[in-house]
Amino acid sequence: MGKTLQRWFLSSPGAGGGHVLLLDGLRGLAVLIVIGSHLSNAGWLPFPNLSGIGKSGVYLFFVLSAYLLANAMLGLPLADLLTPRYWLNYALRRILRIWPLYLLILLLSWCLTRAGVSVWHYQIDTAALKSHLALQKGQSVLWSIPVEFTFYLWLPFIVLALQLLRGLAGGRWLGLALLVLLVLLANWCWPAREAVTNSVLLGQYLVLFLCGVAAAWVRRSWLGLATNGRIWRGLAWVLLALLVLVTPSVWAELTGGTFQSELNHRWFTAFGLGWALLLLALPWGGGLLARFFASAPMRLVGVVSFSAYLWHMPVLQAAKAAGVREWGWVGLCLLLMSILLTAMVSFLLFERPWRNVRYGKG
Repeated sequence: MGKTLQRWFLSSPGAGGGHVLLLDGLRGLAVLIVIGSHLSNAGWLPFPNLSGIGKSGVYLFFVLSAYLLANAMLGLPLADLLTPRYWLNYALRRILRIWPLYLLILLLSWCLTRAGVSVWHYQIDTAALKSHLALQKGQSVLWSIPVEFTFYLWLPFIVLALQLLRGLAGGRWLGLALLVLLVLLANWCWPAREAVTNSVLLGQYLVLFLCGVAAAWVRRSWLGLATNGRIWRGLAWVLLALLVLVTPSVWAELTGGTFQSELNHRWFTAFGLGWALLLLALPWGGGLLARFFASAPMRLVGVVSFSAYLWHMPVLQAAKAAGVREWGWVGLCLLLMSILLTAMVSFLLFERPWRNVRYGKG
């Protein structure tokens, strides 16, 4: 069984800049945060109460996605980034990363909605189907798909600007200054206080992606920072402790205030910086946390996280309709196993076949 898991799920895909195993585990953490929050919202997980923390998991997805893509691009010579073949492959891989499974979910939901299956989580009629295909709408957790896909269109321009600055005197500082300026502009153009919950527009979330790019820029430009392992290990523990602290139920208990489920939903800059620092702290610090996130169970959850993200709400709703929630902890364990198995099958059928597709040899 171990060799099968390694072969079908844990084998590292080719990637520019190397494949850091623990980052798979961080992706696993992101989807577990989202699922945990939804379980508490639906009454499956009364303790610990994780309601309201799910957005931070999605924000980790955003930061991690930007980091991985930018890190791979920044590891290439500028000449390679100026070839049409590279960008054809970039577009092809981004489309195949999202759209096969996304299309399946949309078309299945449209068919089940037309058939009158009310227990299916995504109720998508023809008008909604068209809006989702045009990336103008995002029902339930689908809101994040248009946001991330839109960022894919902007990332090349940001990376090319950074690569051009790198060739100048003091280029690494100029690149960092550019990213700081972009973060400030994003906060000015799309103030967090005016953010719309589950908006499908990139603007209010742009800060999160920029923080991921900044983490990649720091990793590529300041390699000497990696020598301070003890400091980075301590920082990683502090950052995760802060995540626990800002969980709405914990925050209410510590402050004596009322429970606010949307306490940190608009903390875009704070989560962007926090997750970006964690992306640096874990590989550079090593230690127990790094080994935990690089472990096979966390990596497995991370590898199938996109499928788990899209399927967990339909599975949760189906289990509720079947009365599984009344079985207590046994029902919860059965639900979690169902989500994991569904995600694993979905990954094998609709994600894995596409991940090594390339145009030509580029």
